[in-house]
Amino acid sequence: MVDGETATANEKIGDVLREAREAIDASLDDISALLKIRSDHLQALENDDFERLPGSVYAIGFVRTYATHLGLNAGELIERYKAAVAVPHLEDQGPNPQTDVEPISGALKISIGVMAVFIVYILWLIAGGAGDDKNTRIASAPAVATAPSPSATPVSPSISAPSTTSKTTEKPAAETPAANIPPAVASDQNLDLPVEVSAIEPLVATSVPVEDADIEVRAARRTWMRIESAEGQVLFSSIIRQGEGFKLENADGYTLATRDAGALEFYVNDKAVGAVGRRGQILTARKIERAAIFAKSR
Repeated sequence: MVDGETATANEKIGDVLREAREAIDASLDDISALLKIRSDHLQALENDDFERLPGSVYAIGFVRTYATHLGLNAGELIERYKAAVAVPHLEDQGPNPQTDVEPISGALKISIGVMAVFIVYILWLIAGGAGDDKNTRIASAPAVATAPSPSATPVSPSISAPSTTSKTTEKPAAETPAANIPPAVASDQNLDLPVEVSAIEPLVATSVPVEDADIEVRAARRTWMRIESAEGQVLFSSIIRQGEGFKLENADGYTLATRDAGALEFYVNDKAVGAVGRRGQILTARKIERAAIFAKSR
């Protein structure tokens, strides 16, 4: 059945669901594993045996989830279910696992806590840096040639008064401190030479622009995927196997739906830049754009 097609009024809900499932060659066990709905509840929906379901609120959620997964008009099937069980005023608040917003996992909470501690530590280092020793800040400043002070104490044997004993000036121990002299002090030892400051060359971006990048969605394992254009036109809707992909060439963006977001990966210039989502995550209308995917590769 074409995605979004309105079911015939005379057809039973179960027949519509069964025909759509058989059209994609999927078993009840496959659907149950993907949607996290018991296979006997799915069988009850296909048999129009609504008394076997746990309740109308949950049944509405099952109808919505199952119909959306099969690409059917979920709203129409829910209204027909309400009419069939005579609950016209039932609040449509059934469970809906098809959402991109899910509770924060424990691992993510721990990661957020670690990041918060790291940020506090960085702020503490910045605050403590204000009290650094004055000589340290002067040593890190750019070297400037200045005249030596008459009262300054010589810091290198090369500018000390001549010694009558040549053995004393040739000792290695007397020469080693010169290696630790700060740049500002070392530049004062020879006023005839200009101070040179090396320029920092700017970094040159080597990546190609997003307009010329080859961007695609590629399957890491077998799953079902549907891609629509920004105008709502269905560009791809089928089973996609490992290694197969769909090139994203439209800068206006796309809408992606899949049974398993973890089975799909974004590729930029034939290099993987991240999965579309988590393993087993069901997406129904994920917005994707070339620019956002390209940014992950930089």
